[in-house]
Amino acid sequence: MISIFTQIKYYVYVAHLLILIIFVTYEANAIEPIATIGNPYPEKHVFLDNDTFVRVVPSYIQIVDTNTGDVVDEFGKFSYGPDIWLSTDGSHLASTIYSVDTKEKILHVWDVNSRKQLMEWKSEDRVDYVAFNPIHPILATSNINDISLWNWKTGEFIGNMIGERRETKYCFEYERQFTNGSSRGSTCKSPPRNHNMVFTPDGLQLIVASMRPDIEAWDVQTRQLVGHFEGHTGNWVDGLAISPDGTKLASYEREAASVHVWDIKSRVLLWKTKSGIGRIANLTFSPDNQLLYVASNTAGMSRFGDGPWEGWDDNVRVWNVESGQQLDLFNTEFNALQSIDISPDGKMALLLYADAEILWDIEKKQIQQMWTDFVGSWPYDDVELSPDGKTVLAVSPHFIKSWDVTTQQMQLLVSAEDYKFEGFTISPDSQKFAVGKAPRVEIRDLQTGKVELQFPHYISAVEKITYSSTGRWLAVVDLWGDLHILNVEHPENSLKVGIIIENQSPNFDQVAFSQDDNYLAASCETRSNGVDKNWILIWKRVENKFISQYVERAHQLYSPPAFATLGDGSTVLAAPGRGEIHISKLLDDRMENITTLTGYASVLFSEDPRYLLVNEGANMQIWDWKRNRRINHAEIPKFISISKDRTVILSDEIIGQYSVWNISKELSLLPYSVEPNGKQFVTLGQIKRNQLFQNFPNPFNPETWIPFKLADESNVTIDIHSSTGKLIRSLSPGTMKAGDYSTQTQAVHWDGKNNDGEPVSSGIYFYTINAGDFSAIRKMLIKK
Repeated sequence: MISIFTQIKYYVYVAHLLILIIFVTYEANAIEPIATIGNPYPEKHVFLDNDTFVRVVPSYIQIVDTNTGDVVDEFGKFSYGPDIWLSTDGSHLASTIYSVDTKEKILHVWDVNSRKQLMEWKSEDRVDYVAFNPIHPILATSNINDISLWNWKTGEFIGNMIGERRETKYCFEYERQFTNGSSRGSTCKSPPRNHNMVFTPDGLQLIVASMRPDIEAWDVQTRQLVGHFEGHTGNWVDGLAISPDGTKLASYEREAASVHVWDIKSRVLLWKTKSGIGRIANLTFSPDNQLLYVASNTAGMSRFGDGPWEGWDDNVRVWNVESGQQLDLFNTEFNALQSIDISPDGKMALLLYADAEILWDIEKKQIQQMWTDFVGSWPYDDVELSPDGKTVLAVSPHFIKSWDVTTQQMQLLVSAEDYKFEGFTISPDSQKFAVGKAPRVEIRDLQTGKVELQFPHYISAVEKITYSSTGRWLAVVDLWGDLHILNVEHPENSLKVGIIIENQSPNFDQVAFSQDDNYLAASCETRSNGVDKNWILIWKRVENKFISQYVERAHQLYSPPAFATLGDGSTVLAAPGRGEIHISKLLDDRMENITTLTGYASVLFSEDPRYLLVNEGANMQIWDWKRNRRINHAEIPKFISISKDRTVILSDEIIGQYSVWNISKELSLLPYSVEPNGKQFVTLGQIKRNQLFQNFPNPFNPETWIPFKLADESNVTIDIHSSTGKLIRSLSPGTMKAGDYSTQTQAVHWDGKNNDGEPVSSGIYFYTINAGDFSAIRKMLIKK
């Protein structure tokens, strides 16, 4: 008889062997991207000298040759999402990372010239801003109440600034009048903090732009508050610049577009002016102290009307420091200007836009170098892979860009000029694309970008555009939730869908066409007496018209539904909602539910409609939907776009680039075996594994749910940070048992507010989970 110990040894050996087989199989099936689209977006830059500048991109630092435009060095790889501060001469850099494990801010200091990290230390307090002393190895850090001095060579804490600071205040309400007659009002409601700090060139004073609102002057040696620069009224002080000779201080109010210039010694206001009609991005002095450069933009401002917007103000204004007179104004074809920096000899300017980084020759008033090969900063949320898998197209309000997947080179750069691009989609034959250019919808050639057709209908503020399967129709949803059906072959026959549900006009959202355009499905919402209801509408095509079939109650859809035609000729519809995907057969008078799967968004049937491709967390999952079973396959990243034959997918990377993957091998191996006897299937690599999934809905407004899985009982905390790494909100559900927290009732809920209970603004945010030894980070988007 075999002893019990021998049996145990045998089972352990078999278990180890099975684990080894699983691991080897998983590694063998792992896939690699076939292309990387775009370069990381530049976040900060400053001249090192006349021939080079330092550029900070997500996760590392670059040195760029201004004469050739080449990146000559890269160093300092760090985690994504830090706050970054550069010294005025670019010689030093500070970065902060928030640790979800220790709840501390980890501050790193780099010597840019030697490419070395000099110091690392931890602080329990948040860091809102950092400034380098130009003479001594002193670093100033600030938060809402304290300003601290450190020796950045040794990490030694020197001390806090001493003095009675004024009480913090909220900024006042203002209203801006645009040239087209519209106005925009706002009230600042987020907690007041220090916006900017800068040392005087002699290193003896620290000037602080405080949200009290005022400007404070501190003595560095005594650490005492020695005075204020009086004169800002109505809004917070958003930024500062000191002239190289240390005699003048310039400050600005971003929203009010006001510029103030002061005498530093006397702290007397010399002059103030309004610089344009947009927001001020930043300002800087010329090396000879004579000029003040002020960069403005109108990024994110709304525009309504039936023509070009004359309110664009992405300009650099040049002011005489002594007289306060405007001397010059220059701009480029790019919009959403983020910052300006001037070379040491005063001949060149570095301009950072949402769509480009420009080296501008000040004397010749022309572009010297141009870098555009990045998808761009937010709001670049429209990126799509062509149906043939050969082209990636991206659209921002200001530009259209495209990349060839094979060469990974940018092919197309089309400016919106004085208009604004809004939404787009690529035609099924990959030859054209439709794009909103307020207030019209256009069809353009995918290779050249040239306009081939402009629809005569007025459709302003386009939200979504969907091509029909045959390319004969376009479904367009605008900002107000209206649905327009545009006829590509006969543009004059296009129409706006008019329908009433329970005496209410619906707000449409997600739209999809079936194969051969036999059906059209659209989700919508109605509100009555404060109660929201969600619906799915089905139209059937009869010759060249879509005839309404029926309206059914449904859950809210977070991505477009997906159609499939089965072997028996019947049509099914997959509708993704909050953690569930409902698959229904379309009958003549109703939808008949067939099955319900687990999933969040982005669903598509495979070419063989036996399978459904679903985004779950960070990965794509393939379902044998008729049997309600997950398929065992190698890990595939979640897709944001996919080719027509389902073999090529596009996914986004956390550093702002996009990856293209060929999954034809994985699809060719279908079907895989699944776990028998109705047991829940777990994909390889997920066995006994913690996971943080994608929040749903995403994008969202105003609330979202954060799903995850726990392998063991853990104390769970979830922290939400801004795109610059600042902590926005901490969520602490407490100790949670091992299990799946993927559904809406189980996932952690975020109401879209910060720790002070105030709604956060639109943009990209990052959420991290900390559960025992497990931590992970993901990206989300608030879109208001």
